[in-house]
Amino acid sequence: MMLQLELVEPSGWFHVPLTDNPKKPTHTLMLQIAVLANHQNGGDTHMRQIKIYTLVEESSIGKFPRCTAIDFMMYLSIR
Repeated sequence: MMLQLELVEPSGWFHVPLTDNPKKPTHTLMLQIAVLANHQNGGDTHMRQIKIYTLVEESSIGKFPRCTAIDFMMYLSIR
């Protein structure tokens, strides 16, 4: 699915629904947001925060055994 939204002199928050049916979530591996043009005579457009909400569902991640190999533990947290 590809969605294009044009905003004229944007200011504040904008809610962009990614699906036509709010009861059925959109399944995706990647979300790409691109600013194709600046406004105010070429002034930079800033996105200060992007919030993505999803339905809460039980995950099987907690059922996996803990990683104990050093190769895996190097990537266990963000530095």
